[in-house]
Amino acid sequence: MKVVIGCLNAKYVHMSSAPWCLAAGIDEYSVSPVSYSIFEGTINSDIDSYAEEIISLSPDAVSFSCYIWNITKTLLLCEKIKAALSCTIILGGPEVAHRREDILSKYEFIDFVLSGEGEFTYPLLIDALCENGDIRAVPSLSYRHSNSICSTEDKIFDEIPPSPYNEAYLKALQGRICYLETSRGCPFSCAFCLSGGMGKLKLFPMERVKRDILTLANSSTQTVKLVDRTFNAVESHANEILTFIKDNYGNTIPHGVCFHMEIAADILKESTLNILSQMPKGAVQLEIGIQSFNKETLKAIHRSTNIQRLTENIKRLISFGNMHIHTDLIVGLPFEDMQSFEKSFDTAYSLGANMLQMGFLKLLYGAQMRESSDDYPCTFTNEPPYEVTSTPWLSEEEVISLKKCEDALERLYNSSRFLITLDYLINETGFTPFRLFFEFGNSVCGDKMSLSRYAVEVYNYFGEICDKELLREKILCDLLASSASSQIPKEIRRDDPRHKKAMVYFTKGGEGIKVAILNKSNRIFVAYQGSKRDFSGRYETAYFPMDVLEEK
Repeated sequence: MKVVIGCLNAKYVHMSSAPWCLAAGIDEYSVSPVSYSIFEGTINSDIDSYAEEIISLSPDAVSFSCYIWNITKTLLLCEKIKAALSCTIILGGPEVAHRREDILSKYEFIDFVLSGEGEFTYPLLIDALCENGDIRAVPSLSYRHSNSICSTEDKIFDEIPPSPYNEAYLKALQGRICYLETSRGCPFSCAFCLSGGMGKLKLFPMERVKRDILTLANSSTQTVKLVDRTFNAVESHANEILTFIKDNYGNTIPHGVCFHMEIAADILKESTLNILSQMPKGAVQLEIGIQSFNKETLKAIHRSTNIQRLTENIKRLISFGNMHIHTDLIVGLPFEDMQSFEKSFDTAYSLGANMLQMGFLKLLYGAQMRESSDDYPCTFTNEPPYEVTSTPWLSEEEVISLKKCEDALERLYNSSRFLITLDYLINETGFTPFRLFFEFGNSVCGDKMSLSRYAVEVYNYFGEICDKELLREKILCDLLASSASSQIPKEIRRDDPRHKKAMVYFTKGGEGIKVAILNKSNRIFVAYQGSKRDFSGRYETAYFPMDVLEEK
């Protein structure tokens, strides 16, 4: 039996582990003669060419892993394959697992929908198809029978799935971002998330975890993203992994590889904080889902967050200075109106993380917030990603305005392009952080605007309410510190006869240094663009007194 196991990724730089996990399941558990091919594509490429490629393989069965970002293109691809080829088409993954009957009712070209852990159920289905066996014995399966849609009983597996990281996986990786599981499931039950419904938390054997870490770290990838929903849910498990990375970094784990982990900061133990404080610089990146600082909101979504401990621990993590810290807020949660969100935003911003993401609530199939609409009333888009458009606490117009605020946040702060400028503006204009991003974002549309043009918009807008020349100098410094290739727009650039002398003084025949003469500040700004960038992607910088140019 010939099988194609596929997935459409959001971007080429991402490599889904899902098809490789299914292939590992086939290798480990299938008893039938199965020949499989792994197919990977992206949602931004030509679906017709993908269909031709798969059809040319003449498979007996084609399988795809489905998520909110790829379901539309995956269904289109499956339809084209089925129109040209008599084969069985199987879908699995979180986007179809909780709507199996809906998928089979709407799309006749889909034959089977699997849910749960595919490493165990997928081989059973393939064996049943290969041997003309009884598909009713396959758990967590939906299919058509006698003009009806039937579903077998769901099953939670206690076993640990096989590792997908074989030689073929490593050959296909080619330096892309890769994903690693060290546990499966989540002990928490957030109302907007699916992970809490996967059964009890399973910790993978530490020997295997360490082996997988070394395998991926030496694969040429630069980023290993751990997909554990709450990496530090079990203190001992997290500590052993972090200690292993710390002790082996620069040896069996090459310098430059970064491990990305999603943690709950309020449950961080002192032992874990101590290990993180000793991490080699750049070895770890942490993502922390704050979601909201509104206690009523947190209670409604079943998050028992200790806010004081959360903020204290985030500040401590940032103070270590050795990790990129990424924090998240969600727009559209219960009881979070504009005033409440503004307060949450300003509190989160004050923590000083390297990135503050404004996510917009998505009503996923299977999540409690979608299934219990009376308890969580809101409107959202019918098509993926099912994003909230209004709530009883936020009007549609307010959600749109927050989208514009998010655009400004991404361009000004999360891009790290305007950090010097932002510090100046928040101190000088009287704007709170939220109001600064909100007002500017709703006045200036940044969509498809170049960095140079956007810098001019910042200069013109805020120049009306603060010292325009001092603002110009701040923007100039930011442009030099954040990009070696950006063009300084004429509105920001000033010709100064001392610039050439400053360049000679500071470069001393070297390269990769940019200099700005700051008359208003009476200083000279130097960006060492040949140096290594920090976590924010900015170059090392320094200020010097103007009178150094008078020295011999």
